[in-house]
Amino acid sequence: MGSSNQNTGKIKTNFVPRVNQLDSIQLDNEITNLLRQQIQNILQVLPPGLLSHLQPEINFVLNSALWNFSIRTHYATFGQQMLSIAYEKDQLPSAKLALHYLLTTVLPYAKENAQFRLTNWSRVQKLLQLAENALVLFNLVNFFKFLRSGTRPSLVDCLLRINHRSLDGAKRRTIGYSYMTRELVWAGFMELLGFTIPFVNYHALKRKLRNLLRIEAAPQRQDERVELTADTRCAYCNERVILPHHMGCRHVFCYLCLKGNQLADAGFQCNVCDYRSETFRKVVVL
Repeated sequence: MGSSNQNTGKIKTNFVPRVNQLDSIQLDNEITNLLRQQIQNILQVLPPGLLSHLQPEINFVLNSALWNFSIRTHYATFGQQMLSIAYEKDQLPSAKLALHYLLTTVLPYAKENAQFRLTNWSRVQKLLQLAENALVLFNLVNFFKFLRSGTRPSLVDCLLRINHRSLDGAKRRTIGYSYMTRELVWAGFMELLGFTIPFVNYHALKRKLRNLLRIEAAPQRQDERVELTADTRCAYCNERVILPHHMGCRHVFCYLCLKGNQLADAGFQCNVCDYRSETFRKVVVL
């Protein structure tokens, strides 16, 4: 009776929820992608093409380093360590460790190397495609098996027959809703902005603010002679004038710049001399 209670306690202590096991795989993928992105950012400062032909070897060194400092040292990947789970040490002797390294690091390198350097070998590419399709099928079958049994979520774990154990007992998974609350508040704020911003006349506000910050008001100018040369630029967009028009002052606008601003703001003023007019005319070159 006492031994039965001890076995039950051991099973409860070593129990690892399915969601933790799946999350550990996701975390491992994210860590690998993050480190790979950092390496790519470093290699961008080098001359183009200097190390591009060594991409499979760079990934192999990265994966080997991750495996060495996680599985070989702590019997757990970095994602598993973040969730306080690990493999059973007695299920990973030296021979299984070597086989785990072969399946998780060496074989992916061999596949990437063949895809990278043997592109002209059609038979090799077909064999690789068949192997990838078979792996997808086996992973799918193993996933359904994992959902039923709750152990060995990856195909490598199933082949090596290794299980996870909890490092801090069978604690309940705690869920924090602070991130979700922030997301809901931010989403509500963005919806409010999306609803109210179309009703705000940005052009009129900008004009009123510019006039308010001026120390003394600029006098209204009468019609002046408009000068148009090959170097004339639009007073609004500061680009070469397209379909030159003016609103009564001597400054020249593109037709779309002037017409668009007058449609958006009935009190539009010249942004250079503050001349205001509700009409505009085409610049005639004499």
